[in-house]
Amino acid sequence: MSKYAVLIPLVNTDGGDALLLELRSQKVRQPGEVCFPGGRAEPGEAAVEAAVRETCEELGVTPDMIEVLGELEPLVMGDGREVRPVKARLRIEDIDSLVLSEDEVAEVFLLPLSWMAENSPVHLDLSMTADEDLPDRLLAYLARYGDYRHRGETDYLEYKGYGIWGLTARILRGFFGRI
Repeated sequence: MSKYAVLIPLVNTDGGDALLLELRSQKVRQPGEVCFPGGRAEPGEAAVEAAVRETCEELGVTPDMIEVLGELEPLVMGDGREVRPVKARLRIEDIDSLVLSEDEVAEVFLLPLSWMAENSPVHLDLSMTADEDLPDRLLAYLARYGDYRHRGETDYLEYKGYGIWGLTARILRGFFGRI
């Protein structure tokens, strides 16, 4: 089974630290969804190497702009894929200076840690939650996942019109349990 790695990039802003998140382009799997930079590890590639490589490809940064702070516990997806989150500090002036890979990233945004401290993702048992009790944005995402809508579980969070769900929201929930 393939292994994947994502970078959890902390960015220093005037308002304090924030996490950088991506909105996936329409050209990739899971288009229009929010995620962390990352992807599949190459054969023999460690999680940190994969997360840094993928981040450089997606955001147009260089490895010296990424200070790795450590790995979080690996997560296993419903299909058995293993995802290894890597926490890092991304040294950039502002997000407008990034050169995004148009093939993979539609846009990026910052999620302030101070906001996250007051707003954690909610955990939902989809088999027990009626459609009218789910946010419209989450329902739109779930419409692409067939049977998962009625049998899975997910975490969900909305920030300034961005719907953050699934693995990304799960990582956020776990990340904020550690800081």
